[in-house]
Amino acid sequence: MSITVALTVVGLVLLSSIIQRIAGMGFGMILAPFIVVMLGAHEGIMLVNFLSIIAPVLVVPRVWPDIEWRRVMWIGVPAIAIMPAAAWLSVNSPAGPLYMLVAALVLFGLSSSLILRRINRRVDGKTAQVITGIGSGAGTVLGGVGGPAVTIYAVLSRWPLISMIATLQPMWIMMSAASFGSKLAFDDGQLPGLPWWAWVGSAGAIVLGIFVGEWVQRRVDEKLVRRLVVVLAFLGALLALATGLREMLG
Repeated sequence: MSITVALTVVGLVLLSSIIQRIAGMGFGMILAPFIVVMLGAHEGIMLVNFLSIIAPVLVVPRVWPDIEWRRVMWIGVPAIAIMPAAAWLSVNSPAGPLYMLVAALVLFGLSSSLILRRINRRVDGKTAQVITGIGSGAGTVLGGVGGPAVTIYAVLSRWPLISMIATLQPMWIMMSAASFGSKLAFDDGQLPGLPWWAWVGSAGAIVLGIFVGEWVQRRVDEKLVRRLVVVLAFLGALLALATGLREMLG
């Protein structure tokens, strides 16, 4: 692996960590499409899932009082339950069409949720949370993007921003670890051969990104953060769509 690629990985990890701390999500959505292009679909998603465990682990102690553990369970458990089936599907299906399917569903869901929000329709409850978990879990395994499904739920349920950011962190830990394990079980996947200094640099970038993101979060308006969350979800879907097209066209 070239030094340029390794340095780019570290830089992307830093950017993704900053966004993760500001918005509560975005680590995988920002990181996955670029990493997949540089390292390939399987090793790229494995790396994203692995690093996505570390970032929220470091955030959890800082947001612990605001975590809603019931939502963690009602969204996180269905997400984990769907992952073995999604992992099997990802191994036994062409990558390109899967990326495009995930992207299309996310774009449809996001657009629908924004329309419903404009007509003041609030959707919440255990059924909505279970469906969110299934969508997020499948998206995490198939494309490394579990955030858009949660964004749809957050928009429809009017989820308060502070508790949303806090509650998402243990969920990302659960989902990223389960996705990583599912890929190992079904695909005998492996992490890319980054040089040792790139691993150390990535760990340092996550820590630095969390502190920078926290500093920024305290100085921006809540409405701006909410818009950032929605923009990130659309960006994640569009990047997944582009990745799917690239895979199909070779």
